[in-house]
Amino acid sequence: GEKCRSFIDLAPASEKGVLWLSVVSEVLYIMLLVVGFSLMCLELFHSSSVIDGLKLNAFAAVFTVLSGLLGMVAHMMYTQVFQVTVSLGPEDWRPHSWDYGWSFCLAWGSFTCCMAASVTTLNSYTKTVIEFRHKRKIFEQGFREEQNFLDQEAIKYFRERTEEERAEAGDLRLQCLHSCSPN
Repeated sequence: GEKCRSFIDLAPASEKGVLWLSVVSEVLYIMLLVVGFSLMCLELFHSSSVIDGLKLNAFAAVFTVLSGLLGMVAHMMYTQVFQVTVSLGPEDWRPHSWDYGWSFCLAWGSFTCCMAASVTTLNSYTKTVIEFRHKRKIFEQGFREEQNFLDQEAIKYFRERTEEERAEAGDLRLQCLHSCSPN
């Protein structure tokens, strides 16, 4: 003798838009999680260089952050609709007592894991990029100094070499002039 009713039919008309928005947000949440996971797998199996791997990791972290935020907003919207339905819904459906249950705890756990993973990944990416830039800057400075030193040494060497060749050429001319003179 029990009637099976859908929660969508029980929700007040003013809350049906929020309910559908929460359902769409949940679907987007799952899709963003899948995209983030796919990027992490792509980085794991097909990264050609360290920088490419870090970039894929950073994009995965961004998608995970968006996913976590969207999932938490969707769960809060659904909870709001549930509370309004409990307050304004049909008398025969209203639960006498209720609590948030496992799905609410799972939502908070999921949100916490998403945020922790993405913040850690973005922090690691930023730290590595800054280290690479610093090492590259030091390398370029050292290379420029070494190049300047080599250039000065090369200029000095060629200058001395040219002076020696001119001196030898001048000596040869003098010898030639002395040997060719009629005296």
